[in-house]
Amino acid sequence: MIHAVKGILEKIENGKIYINVNGIIYEVVVGNTGDLESKINEEVYILTKLIVSDDGLTLYGFSTPERLKLFEKLISVNKLGPKSALKILASNSVEEIVSAIVNEDVSRLSKMPGIGSKTAERIIMELKDSLKEFDLTLSEIDKKTIEAIEALVTLGFSKSQATKAVKKAAKNENSLDDIIRKALKYLSNK
Repeated sequence: MIHAVKGILEKIENGKIYINVNGIIYEVVVGNTGDLESKINEEVYILTKLIVSDDGLTLYGFSTPERLKLFEKLISVNKLGPKSALKILASNSVEEIVSAIVNEDVSRLSKMPGIGSKTAERIIMELKDSLKEFDLTLSEIDKKTIEAIEALVTLGFSKSQATKAVKKAAKNENSLDDIIRKALKYLSNK
């Protein structure tokens, strides 16, 4: 089993990264490559999950142990494959996904890429009781933070831009309006 890949990031292409490890280049499917764009020709460390299918072997990569664990939980859901699970993870934070599942929020979950209402219901039914290991993460979730991110995305900012700005703003602010106002200030200064 390949637990992780550590090497020089040579190329990024179509949701895949290519990492040179002592002359062997690994193709790793990551979905969202935004954070890696600035690391071309630098050393990276990516946690991985090897999936064997009729199409061959595919190595999926993740930046944090939580993202890897959630990916493994999602692919355990009946009729939810690795590509769909990766789409969900690429466009949402672990906190948002876990919160939607634990709170049985079919509406929010079905707005995520590749998920309809029936799939959302199946995910909730199969996973809501098995996400205990994410309790620590959930205790840090603030509903206002998620709402602020959603508001900024509605205003046209990317999910990653909104998330970064809201995390900065939420450290010193308490109300939803203040978080959004301060996040907008961060975003306008870029």
